[in-house]
This record gives sequence, C-alpha cells and structure tokens, in this order.
Amino acid sequence: MSNLQLSGCRTTTTLSSLFHGNNPFSIGRGNVRFCRKIVRVYAMSSNDSNFKMNLNEYMVTLEKPLGIRFALSADGKIFVHALKKGSNAERSRIILVGDTLKKASDSSGGKFIQIKDFGDTQKMRTEKTGSFSLILERPFSPFPIQQPHHFSDLDILFNRGRMPIATWNKNILVSNLKMNSEGGGNTGFVVFSSKFLTSQGWELLDDLNGHAQSQSQKNVLSPPMNKLVCIFSEEEPGDGDWAHGSFPLEEYIKALDRSKGELYYNHSLGMHYSKITEQIYVGSCIQKESDVETLSDVGVTAVLNFQSGIEAENWGINYKSINESCQKFNILMINYPIRDSDSFDIRKKLPFSVGLLLRLLKKNHRVFVTCTTGFDRSPACVIAYLHWMTDTPLHAAYNFVTGLHSCRPDRPAIAWATWDLIAMVESGSHDGPATHAVTFVWNGHEGEDVSLVGDFTGNWKEPVKATHKGGSRFEVDVRLSQGKYYYKFIINGQWRHSTASPTERDDRGNVNNIITVGDTASVRPSIQQHQKDANIMKVIERPLTENERIMLAKAARCIAFSVCPIRLSPK
Repeated sequence: MSNLQLSGCRTTTTLSSLFHGNNPFSIGRGNVRFCRKIVRVYAMSSNDSNFKMNLNEYMVTLEKPLGIRFALSADGKIFVHALKKGSNAERSRIILVGDTLKKASDSSGGKFIQIKDFGDTQKMRTEKTGSFSLILERPFSPFPIQQPHHFSDLDILFNRGRMPIATWNKNILVSNLKMNSEGGGNTGFVVFSSKFLTSQGWELLDDLNGHAQSQSQKNVLSPPMNKLVCIFSEEEPGDGDWAHGSFPLEEYIKALDRSKGELYYNHSLGMHYSKITEQIYVGSCIQKESDVETLSDVGVTAVLNFQSGIEAENWGINYKSINESCQKFNILMINYPIRDSDSFDIRKKLPFSVGLLLRLLKKNHRVFVTCTTGFDRSPACVIAYLHWMTDTPLHAAYNFVTGLHSCRPDRPAIAWATWDLIAMVESGSHDGPATHAVTFVWNGHEGEDVSLVGDFTGNWKEPVKATHKGGSRFEVDVRLSQGKYYYKFIINGQWRHSTASPTERDDRGNVNNIITVGDTASVRPSIQQHQKDANIMKVIERPLTENERIMLAKAARCIAFSVCPIRLSPK
C-alpha cells in the first residue's frame, strides 16, 4: 500500500501509476482513451459497514476549499467539470476532469452519502471549513471536449469563480437546487435543449444515449451524448483560474481542434458492430446475452475475440454466461487474447489471428471479429486478412475497413507483421527493396567527426557521415531490408563501437555493433527480452513487388494451415 500525503489533501490508495508527469489528461492526435490502468483503492476507516468500492474508484480527502467545479449531466451523473488552479484538488494530483462523484462524507466520521442528486452535494458546497472525503470513479473514456458558446457577462463572472452555479433552465432540475442568481442563457460549454424538458424528451435523450436502439441501428457507432444540465462549484467568492483537465480555458479551446476525428469508447452504449463483407463483421465486445442473440439474428456463427479474460472482468463482463449463450445459439467462440494498445503484441500475434479468421471462413462461418472497443485489434485483423489473403494493397484494405467502421487500427503494426511474414519464407532476410528506416545514433562529444560504417555501406568500404543533432548526439538515417547487420562508428578517424547498442564479437575477436532489422513470423510467437538500443527503427509501408506478394500469400497461408481445423489451435 502506498500512502500519498499532500498539502490540503489525503489520499490512501494502492496503484501503479495514476498519472504521468504534470499532464495526466492528454488530448491530441492518436489519443483514443486514457487511464486504462485499473486502480485498486484501500478505503480509509468508515463507520459504514456496507462500504464498497469498485476497482476503478478511488478515495481522496480534501480540505476546504476544495477547488472543484462539478457538472450535472442529463443522465443524472455528477462529474468533475474543472479544477481551480493551485487548489487543494489540483495539488492532490489524482483528480481528473471527467471523474464521476459517487459518494461524499465529511471528516467527522459520518457515513458516506451516495451522490444521486444535486441536492446531495449541498453540505459539501456550503461548508466553509473542514475536510471532506470524496469517492470518485475514473471513467474508461476521456472527458469529451465541447466547443464553448458565446459568453455573456454572467458567463464571464461564473468562469472567474464569482458565481457558484450556472444553468440552462432551472425547471429541468427536480432536485432541491437553489440558485444564487439567474442563468444567462447559453452558459458553460454545451447548450441544453428545451425539447428534453418533458418526460418524452427524457425518453428521447435515453434513446440517443444508446439505451433503446433498434436492431437496425446497432451497427452504427453513435457519438456519445452527455448533455449538461448545470455546472456548479462551492460557494467561494473571488477570482479563480479554472482549468479543464490540465488546460487553462484558452488551451482547452485549442485542444478541441487537435481532437477532431478522435474516437472515444463509451462502454455504456453497448455492443456496436459493422458489416465488412458478407462473411465478416467487426465491432466492440459482447457485453451480455442479448448481444449474442443480436449476432445470431444477423447470421453470425463464429466469434473471434481478442479480449483477454482479465480485461473482460475489469469491464464487468460475465464470460461464463456469454459462452453459455453462444452454445445456446450454436455460435462458436474463439478467444485469442492480444494486449490492448500494444503494437508489438499485435504485430507478433496478427499472423496467427488472420490464420484463425481464414480457417473459420473456409468452414463457411459468418464471423464476428471483436475486441473491447472495436477500434484497434479486431479491425487490424480484418485489414491484414484482406491485405494478405485477397491480395488487396494495405492502403486500400485500410481505407475500405475504416470507411465502413469507425476505428483506428495500428497500421504500422500491420506493415511490420507483413515484412515478418515475408522474412519467414526468406529465412529471416530479404533481398528486395528496403523495408525499414533506421536512425543510427552516436552519443559522444560536441565537435567530433562521426561516420557510420558497416556491412551495408559498401561492405565496410563506404562510410556515411553523421549529422550533428545538437549536444553530444549524432545521427545517420539508413534504409535497410529485413535482416541482420554489423556496423561501427568512425570517431575522429578511430573505429569504435557504441556501448548504448547491442554488440557481438566476430571470428577475429573484433567487437562490432549488431542490429536485427525486423523479425520472422511464427505460429507460436515468443516475446523476447528487449535489448537496450539507442538506434531508432521504423517500418516502411510501400507497394509490394510481384515476388513479395507471392511470398506473402505463401507465408500467410502457411501460418493459417498450421491451425488445426477441428480444435482451431496450433498443431
């Protein structure tokens, strides 16, 4: 157990790492989700014998003033909308924008109060001194960035901390909300529509949130809706510099442009899928028995699942009931776990994944390929299948799948796996055009004359001069084909090897640096221990030559037909 004691706050929790650096909430290109790590919380003493916490909940005790602005959403959740700069909440370095407030208690030893309504926060908002223990839930999808609307004078006052509450329409709130002043129209960060004021409006909102979608709409990945009813803070007068995540207001607005096109997985929206071909469907994970029935209704007879058992457990998925439901509807379930957001694991396991898919299709199954989000592992498998088995260029296969299904698969991992397959046929090397771009790095002293020489530079006869990148860093960019290479650096006329990269002694006793470009695919991929290497290697995606296409098809089918057709496992 790790006890974190900070000024103005007290946190008791066991965790590996809840944040990174000073910017735990990052928004930008390539960021699809955040805080995927599961937090185990050790709760401080409480008189509530029924005190329970989920794996993704944590508890923090803060002194007043807290420095948290909360928001009430139309679906009844109260979550962190902003943190005041320099406040106790910000200094805790654990609370993030988007965390949902689940329970609260003062430090007098009273029971935790379940936060179900705005009125449940009244004591926390009105007390001037003391400390409060908060239980918050870390979501599995990031807080949505929303475009701020035009600001009125009241809005400006609110954003400077001089108004504790801003609302769209006080009549929407059935709680004991008591406003200090009237709202100013379109305040805050989203507009709340009056059409949701009636009971029919609430039903419509519920439908839009994905809880009552028709069967025909299930293959459409709906954007998450989280309409805000009001935003509020404790009654603390005076100016305040509020930040959204780690962003001041101006940076928050700029982040909106950077985040356009990003994908946010909302588990509460349920299973979503898209039809890619007559035999292939791709989508997010099966969450309940009714999802199996939905797949059966569209003719699915096999499921290829890349979600691990621990991953499913963390999401609250009952694997046993889903497997029983699959048996009931005569659907074959194949589980082949691939680590989420792990490019290396995807690369190594992709050939066998495609082999499983091919064997299922050969047995005339209609296959649902799935992972947790449906954004990465499952579409990567389908793209690789189209590329390797149907001779479709990688860019065409990628555009085809992403055009039918909202996803962002790891394209470089597919390219890496492609060259690994070709190298398998060529016994680990490749005689064709370059497959990888390698940056060789020498860290020496400023002012040195540095060159790179190796068996790939005219057989040690044609040194390549390095470029000084500043300080002690020198770099040489070389494009190489798959294979094993030896090299050294020439420093001011002296041949030297780098101690920051792997070495190997030759037959004459000379110590040379060694680099292995790429790898070979295998039915049973082994995860080798990573060697320290200062060099940087990137895969090259290019059109395949005729010979490469033939070797790729041969290698991919070799992997596929090493799968036993009865048990669908390696022979």
